[in-house]
Amino acid sequence: MEKEQLISIITDTIPWVKMSDLKIDVFEDRHVRLSVPVVEKHLNHVGIVYAGTHFMLMEIAGAALFAATYIDTQFVPINKGMSIKYLKPAFTDLTCDLRLDKEEAENLIKPVKERGKGDWVLDMSVTDTTGNTVSSASCNYYLIPVP
Repeated sequence: MEKEQLISIITDTIPWVKMSDLKIDVFEDRHVRLSVPVVEKHLNHVGIVYAGTHFMLMEIAGAALFAATYIDTQFVPINKGMSIKYLKPAFTDLTCDLRLDKEEAENLIKPVKERGKGDWVLDMSVTDTTGNTVSSASCNYYLIPVP
């Protein structure tokens, strides 16, 4: 699949993600950076970025990293579980920057290839425009064969 097709699938398949104005700023081999602008639809009842926006940004960033890392894979990631910590209130645009080195990428996919499915776990964080880490998560994607 071509890079542009993958980016379109990531940003356009899920209606809420498409409506979120999520941007893929970097989509390279084993490296992605996604961002979400802070606009009114992302603010909660007290004027800080809604927790669901953090969740969506990290979950989609992990899926984007999977696609950028294993571009010709036979697997698709499904979120099996996610543990999130909200560290500071966020008032500005958010960014999630993820990368894997070649060895990490190979080690993460090896047991999945051997079993034909399995867990692919990523730790990640979100920063605001000043560089402060405002949330972090561990996301367990379950990789299944492409339907």
